[in-house]
Amino acid sequence: MSAPAERKPRGRPSEGVREAILAATLDLITAQGLARLTTKEIAARASVAEASIYYHFGDKKGLVEGVILDAVLRPLREFTASFAERVAGKSVRDALVDYGLALESFWKRVLPVLSAVQADVELRDHFRERIRELGLGPHRGVRVVAVYLAEQQRAGLLREGADVRATAFSVASVCFLSAYETHMLGPTARDKLPTVEAAVTTLARLIERSDSRP
Repeated sequence: MSAPAERKPRGRPSEGVREAILAATLDLITAQGLARLTTKEIAARASVAEASIYYHFGDKKGLVEGVILDAVLRPLREFTASFAERVAGKSVRDALVDYGLALESFWKRVLPVLSAVQADVELRDHFRERIRELGLGPHRGVRVVAVYLAEQQRAGLLREGADVRATAFSVASVCFLSAYETHMLGPTARDKLPTVEAAVTTLARLIERSDSRP
């Protein structure tokens, strides 16, 4: 009788290893920061081999960069890339609320990681340089909204003298402060500030032409 075929160990498909590592790392950083983070713990949570972490990311810098750029930033980048299509036919108020909620969600996910990075001088300096190299930063979120508002202004839906760039900056600031409040004080403190929806709605009303409102 021939020997039975060797059974492959069961586990996560190889194509999902990188994503599983990133998700596990994000969860652990959010829960406990970077100081106590270990590859063994990440591997256990992700149900992958510990060696696969080094294979995909090389070192701690590569892993944290992957978390920021892929696990956290990618969903927002995908949202902004299709923003014009998503909001076509919507009111300015509804379009700004959609973007505001997406931006707030991004900040809620990234703030724990950024706080951990800031506590590590080597990682902080590394990411400052990487952010410059990649052209990343809050200005990109402001630009997306400013471009959209400028188009609405040209279409006659906003007041002619409205400062669309300042409004875009205000929208981005609202989203950051809302997420920061949750990050610093916890979800139970959420009622100390207006919701993103309420704040952005007020901003939209300030710049809309009164005769363009539904």
